Amino acid sequence: MATNDIQQAIAETGTALLALVDEALLSHEPHEIDEECEFEEFARDLLRVLTSHSDALASVEDAPDTDIVLS
Repeated sequence: MATNDIQQAIAETGTALLALVDEALLSHEPHEIDEECEFEEFARDLLRVLTSHSDALASVEDAPDTDIVLS
């Protein structure tokens, strides 16, 4: 991202991270419900923190239009 505005950079980065973690969680391999999964716990905690600060994130209209590809 090209900006000199630190608040805009943080907002856009947070928005991109939220989208990336959400997509990763949705594409995560299914497993037994009673199995512990550190990734799922981490991803859900991170999503909880990011959404609790949603006022600091960029709006969908302000976020850069990028495709996120998980490999």
